[in-house]
Amino acid sequence: MGREAVAVCHWQGDVAEAKLHLDSRALSLRGEMRLDIPRNDIRDVVLSSEGLRVLTDGPELIMELGEVEAGRWQKALLKKPPTLAEKLGISAQTPAFVQGDYDDVPLARALAGATVKTPDDAAILLAVLMEEPDLQAASDLALTYPDKHIWMVHRKGKAAVVGDTMIRTHMRGLGFIDSKTSAISDQLTTTRYRLRAK
Repeated sequence: MGREAVAVCHWQGDVAEAKLHLDSRALSLRGEMRLDIPRNDIRDVVLSSEGLRVLTDGPELIMELGEVEAGRWQKALLKKPPTLAEKLGISAQTPAFVQGDYDDVPLARALAGATVKTPDDAAILLAVLMEEPDLQAASDLALTYPDKHIWMVHRKGKAAVVGDTMIRTHMRGLGFIDSKTSAISDQLTTTRYRLRAK
């Protein structure tokens, strides 16, 4: 997901064609030029005759894009990315019931002031899956509250005892459909499920 394009880029005296990718975390360049600029490091984005200038506290990046495309990229780069809580749809008005334990600062920040003690009072369910039994417990919770979305949170990559494929196979076998994914942190990711309408 995110915005993508190919452009000739100027960075610290180097000029090369690169594939641009913008998501909520960073502007990334791949190909002849490799670079990652975190969104938080971008101070301003200015249209100029040279191209679209991305200003940071350090070096300046210039991307040669057509006028229309440059305008779109400028708007996208200046738009504040959604917070993790916003991505998950969690707030004081739409609180989550959390099943399972976690030790993750970004997730804790997203849930701060937006959780309830019982699933009956929750707008959204969130299950943290660290071991295989957690998957059964999470699907049991989701089946008990079929009208609510459930976020299945698990570790990324090889560290995951319960991974994305295992979760998807299990949940789809029970009639659930996955509708959205989101990175949580360097360690955790999540996918949202809901029982498929009959």
